[in-house]
Amino acid sequence: MPYIIDGNNLIGSSPEVSLEDPDARKKLIDIVRKFQEKKKSKVIIVFDGEPDNGYHRQLLTNKFNIVYPKMGNSADDEIKKILGSYTYFKDVVLVTSDRELKTFAKKKGAKVVNSIEFNFELKRFYRVQGASEDKKKRIEAKLSDQEVDQWLKIFED
Repeated sequence: MPYIIDGNNLIGSSPEVSLEDPDARKKLIDIVRKFQEKKKSKVIIVFDGEPDNGYHRQLLTNKFNIVYPKMGNSADDEIKKILGSYTYFKDVVLVTSDRELKTFAKKKGAKVVNSIEFNFELKRFYRVQGASEDKKKRIEAKLSDQEVDQWLKIFED
């Protein structure tokens, strides 16, 4: 299930990342990338404005892309173009709060998730991931020989 994310829109809907922050794009990419790695879904984040590194398309992995519109186009134009490249829309998820994009995607048959809702989904994902990582650390904890001896003394008495 590919996710097409309106990047600036998602940043603007996030209490953790601000559009005023010069590292906002990088922070969002890091957050979404961890989500994508676990979900194993394709993700395309489309940002407005000039790319940080001069590339209009940046393939980070074959399932994680960053796209910037070419000069004279907006992120909305680029998102519509990307949506138009799909033939089966039922599995496509557009993440945006932009009304025009939502209407466009729904007419095509794509699923639309509001940016605020997606932020909550990311938070839920990280809460669950954090809990499972913490549990995994506790399960994999190693005891030293001295600790084993101390526990044996406690239970032998």
